[in-house]
Amino acid sequence: MEKQDIQKLIFLALFLGLTILLLVIFSPFFSTILWSLLFYILINPLYQRCVKWIPPRTRGFSIYQNVLAAIFSLLIVALIILPLFFILQGAFKQSFQLLHVLEGFVKRGAKGLAFHPDDPLVETIREITFNSVDLSKIDLPKTIISFLRQSTDFLFRFSTQMVRNITSFFITLLFMVFTLFFLLLDGKYLLSLFMRAVPLNRDLLLIFVNRFKETTQHLVTGYFLVALYQATAAGILFFLFHVPAFLLLAILVLFFAFIPMVGAAGIWIPVAVLKLLSGDTAGALLLAALCTFFVSTVDNFLRPLILQDRIKIHPLLIFFSILGAIQYFGFQGIILGPMILIFFFAALDIFLEEYQISHPKEHEKDP
Repeated sequence: MEKQDIQKLIFLALFLGLTILLLVIFSPFFSTILWSLLFYILINPLYQRCVKWIPPRTRGFSIYQNVLAAIFSLLIVALIILPLFFILQGAFKQSFQLLHVLEGFVKRGAKGLAFHPDDPLVETIREITFNSVDLSKIDLPKTIISFLRQSTDFLFRFSTQMVRNITSFFITLLFMVFTLFFLLLDGKYLLSLFMRAVPLNRDLLLIFVNRFKETTQHLVTGYFLVALYQATAAGILFFLFHVPAFLLLAILVLFFAFIPMVGAAGIWIPVAVLKLLSGDTAGALLLAALCTFFVSTVDNFLRPLILQDRIKIHPLLIFFSILGAIQYFGFQGIILGPMILIFFFAALDIFLEEYQISHPKEHEKDP
């Protein structure tokens, strides 16, 4: 091995070490950077239009640009993050009310939920499992009530932890405003710096960045905005029909909107059934009809109309990316999970295209 090759290897090892060290330094702000990047992708087109209102050579243009970036950064926090925080806070409070209502419902229907040794279902399960499972020995009402009370204790501990972390939350918001401000001002410079730092073809990097931006915009408009509409419509209907914990149920609709074959109906159908069992037959049927039209049916033509086959990521993958990211990032995983998924597929598409370009003869031999 020549001396020049050894020097290249040493420099490469040094570069990789510094890259890892840099990632470790930035790791505490990973979620903040990703959130800021998401908002930057969404609002930058509008920001650039506003910047063009004044020619760059105009006196005081830089001051106008800075003030505009500050206004956009603050508006994102004021109009999106803070309202979301208060909605979640209200949903947590309502979750205690919902658990209390469910516990009362189980207590009132304890006799109907109990299994008796002579029930046909109990005998059938006993025969199928060769007497290994006896439902008559299971106290279902007691088990459900115990689970609901454990859930109440968990929510109480979680809400207490949220109150303790309120200072950290507002510090994170401050960092987000700060990051978004500089992304709006120096986004092109930071992108060029990133492209210089990554040892890949510049054209491929441009394709990767553009695909990531387009896919993120389509994902937000085609999935999150539709899911947000469904959650809002369901929340309004739950509120009008005096359904307990309507905010919490609306947030659950937002989650269920990403589940294929289930969707928002996985929440509003049980709500309508519980309303029916409570004795309000007319209210339950009317609620089911309105949710069918304004929540579920609208989704069948609204999402295809917005997307128009612009995004190729299956909803099931988006759903699992959300669940997995929630375990690592908490509530922020709702957005961060799909963004990481988009990163992966954008990089995968570029890799596959480059591989086909680099090895055209091998692909010509494929049957």
